[in-house]
Formats: sequence, C-alpha cells, structure tokens
Amino acid sequence: MAEKTGSILGTLREYGENTSAHGIPRAVTTKSLPRRLFWTCLFLASFSYFCSQAYDLVNKYLDYPVTTDIKIEWSELEFPAVTICNANPLRFSELRKLGHEGFQNAGFIPKPDRTPQNNQGNAINNNAAAAGGRPQQEQPTTVPPTTTTRTETTTPGDYEDYEDYDYDYDDHHEDFKTANTFMGLIANMNSTTRQAIGHQARDFIQECQFDGRACSPKNFSVFTDSTYGNCFTFNKANGNTAPQRSTSAGPLNGLSLILYIQQEEYIPSLTEKAGARVVVHSPDRWPFPEFEGFDASPGFLTSAGLRLTSITRLGGRYGDCTNGNGYELLYGGAYTQANCLVTCHQQHMVSVCGCADPSLKAPVNTAFCDSVTTTVECTNRVKREIATGVLPCTCPASCSDKVYGKAIGLAEWPADSYLSHVLNKLMTKRGRRPGAGILGNTDSFKRNLLKLNIYYEALNYEQISESPGYEEESLLGDLGGQLGLWVGMSLLSAMEVVEIFADLFAIIFKKFSFKEMKSSKKIDVAPREKKDADNFALTLKGNM
Repeated sequence: MAEKTGSILGTLREYGENTSAHGIPRAVTTKSLPRRLFWTCLFLASFSYFCSQAYDLVNKYLDYPVTTDIKIEWSELEFPAVTICNANPLRFSELRKLGHEGFQNAGFIPKPDRTPQNNQGNAINNNAAAAGGRPQQEQPTTVPPTTTTRTETTTPGDYEDYEDYDYDYDDHHEDFKTANTFMGLIANMNSTTRQAIGHQARDFIQECQFDGRACSPKNFSVFTDSTYGNCFTFNKANGNTAPQRSTSAGPLNGLSLILYIQQEEYIPSLTEKAGARVVVHSPDRWPFPEFEGFDASPGFLTSAGLRLTSITRLGGRYGDCTNGNGYELLYGGAYTQANCLVTCHQQHMVSVCGCADPSLKAPVNTAFCDSVTTTVECTNRVKREIATGVLPCTCPASCSDKVYGKAIGLAEWPADSYLSHVLNKLMTKRGRRPGAGILGNTDSFKRNLLKLNIYYEALNYEQISESPGYEEESLLGDLGGQLGLWVGMSLLSAMEVVEIFADLFAIIFKKFSFKEMKSSKKIDVAPREKKDADNFALTLKGNM
C-alpha cells in the first residue's frame, strides 16, 4: 500500500482502479493483455475525439456570435426631425445686389454693363431685380441667312454636327464643374451673408401644422448647407425641451407644410430642378441633404408615410459598433456613421491637400480649396484613395440607430375645387404671403407652391436587437455533454483528475526536497568535523 501511495506509478495505478470515469478501470484492472490494449485504444480514441469537439466549441465561443431578435412593439412614438431645404441655394435677386466679382466671372450673375447706350436697359434690369424677378434679356439681332448651294451628300450612318465623346475618367462634366465652382465661391463667404441672401423661413414656410395644432417658422432651426443653402429643421433635439411625440397615426396627426419655393429667385445657370429637399432623421442626428432624403415637387402634395425600425447592437467583443466615445465629429449631434465618414474625408483632405473640401464644413483655422486644376486633382486623388482603402476611415456603425422607412406618394395639389380655398387662406397671411402675381395665376401658383405631409403609418414599430449567441453557460453545457458522451466523465470525475495531479505534484515535490536536503548534509559534514576537532584541541591546550 505504501508503494501505491508513495510512488508515481502506484498513485496512477490507484487512480486507474478507483476512478469513476468509464474505460480507464477496464484498461488497468483487466488481466488479459488483448483486452487491456482494446480498452486503452478505445479510451484514447474517444478522448481524442472529445478534444477535437472541445476545440471547435471553444473556437465557436471565441467568435462571439450574436443572435438577432426581431419584435413588433406598439407604443407612443417620438416624432422624427424633419429638415427641409429649397432646391435653390441663394436668391438670385439678392446675389445680384451683392455684386460679387467671383459670381460674375463664373457667369452665375451678369456683369454690370457700363456702356452709355445700355443705361436704359440696365435701369429696367435693376428694377426687375429689385422686384424679385429676372432681368429682361435683350433680343439678339438676327441676320438673314445667306443662301448657298450644298452639293455634299450624307450616307446613312453619317451624323453631322454630332459630338461623340469618348468616356474619360479624368474629364468632368460641365454641370459638375459648375456646381463645384459655386460651392467654392459660397464656402468662402461670410456665414451671416450666406444666410441673409438665402431663402428665408418666413417666405419658404407658408403654413405649418403638427398633430392638428398650428406651428410657425419659429418652430424651425436653421443651418446652412453647402449644396442647398438655408435648411430648416423641425423637432430638432434641444437640451431644454423634449422632442415632439406622436399619439396617433395618419396625415392629420403628423407634420403638414405648405412651401413656397420662389422659382423667380432660382439661379439660371445652376439650379436644374424645382422643389424642396426633405430629410427625415432622428432629432439628435445631423442631416445631410445632399445624399439623404427625397425631393418634393411643386404643384403636388407629397406624402411620406413613416415606419420606424429601432436597431440595437451589442458592440464590444460582439461587434464593431460604437456610441461615439472618442470620436471628434465635424458636425454636431450624436454619432452617426455618415458624420464620421465626412469627418474622416475632410481630415484626409486637409492633411494631403492642405485645404478643406468646400462641399463640407471646414475645421477651425483651415481654408477651403479653390477650383484650380492642381487642387481638383488632389481632391480626386484623396477620394480615390479613401474608396480603395489607401487612406483608411474607421467608422463603425452606431450601437443605437433609428431608421425611418418611407412610403412616398404624390397627388396633384391643389384640387380644382380646393384652389380658391387655398388662395383665400394664403392671401390673409400678413407679411409672409407669396406675391400677388403668384396667387393671381394658377400656373404660377402650381409652379411655386407645394404641400408636404409627413406622418406615421402606424404606431407599431420594429425592434431589432442583438443578444449573445453563445455564452459561457452554453459552452460549459456543450463541453460537459461531449465529455460525458465520449469519455464518460462528469464534473466529479474531472475533480478526480485534479486530485491525481495534486498527488503527483506532491510526490515530485517531496522527492526533489529530499534530494536537496541529502546533498546539503553531505556538503556540511567535513567542515563541521574539522571545526569540532579544532575546538577540542584548543580546549585541551587551555586546560594544560
């Protein structure tokens, strides 16, 4: 018995005879050599398969999978923020009054004619501009064509006066160049001046109602966009007041607006579409009208029925989402992936080109890029390198998102029978009504006014949330199941393994301790005997 408990082999044999794990006692206690080999091989094979399964289970856990849960909830909903912008960025008459040389040279406004014979025409044009209209264009002098005889003939497939362009990645369209030139000019203008010459809320927003109650332009906050000029946001998050909420669904319980777009103020060589740009977003998020939202056309009632989808992501070890901590964004509001991407783009522009993209907000103490060829080439290179990943942008998704699905509908507005009612209603408005020429002409009315309805289709919303797909409890349960199936061990059997390793460690520690003690005794014997003999000789000498 002492041999069993005092040696390594004895301890292992005792474990093999008494363990509760299946297979091991059969391999140790059986007298037949073939049976011992059979049970040994069977145990090793089962244990190897268990190790393979355990490896897969641990890797599955370390992948930190998530389970997506989708639920349909019903409750009173927070109404989204609604941002509206006129498709035209600046009022043409105000831009003419400003007389900016850069806009004149680029052809956005006519240059002043200083020739004496045109004084009368200039006076007419100035009066028209002061009235908010377009300057009258002089009719060109027509020259009678000369009659010439052409003997040339054309065959099928030959096209005269046809410009055939070969696609060139480096050649930009004239409309693209015009838009970029305009953005570069207004980017360098004073922000106060930009807001002053843009479309004003008191003219743009003719009528407003929310949830059946009247509202006004005072309920909108303004910001200046590089593409659309003055934009106005309803229900923007404010630290002092909570956002508006919807208690009922349907158009009568949402936001309803009548907008006056002032087509007579559109810049001729720039603005190609008429209407309003609309963005529906969370109250705490910054809108980007250039690549978000939809257009509302004049002469129509545009309805946007909303469906809310709330998305919650886990983040951390389960994903790459973020709450915005540590991110310095170019625009205000909560973190969004779009805000992060435009911030990253502008940062790369400043670091590579030494100037800021005029289509975006500029960082502090940074000048905007001009439209010279070298700057345009640098801007295009930065965009390509961001798209290909040469210049990285780490912008994960937000851990909490609200997505507003929109069902857009159009109807001609106003109906013929309703036209007189709308006219009477707009004529009674003091200081903000459209011009008499607009209200007195049905065609001008439909070219300049539109109605917009934004509402919830239903107050139920879709809740999409992530939960851990494989947690510690699942890992332990699967490992225990595999261990019991292939090795026949339970938690108590596993503790027996821990016990045997503790016993083996104790035996090895005792053996090494005994050897060190024995070697130290052998080293100290000779000096001690010599020391004792010297002491005895000195004592004997002293007695004599």
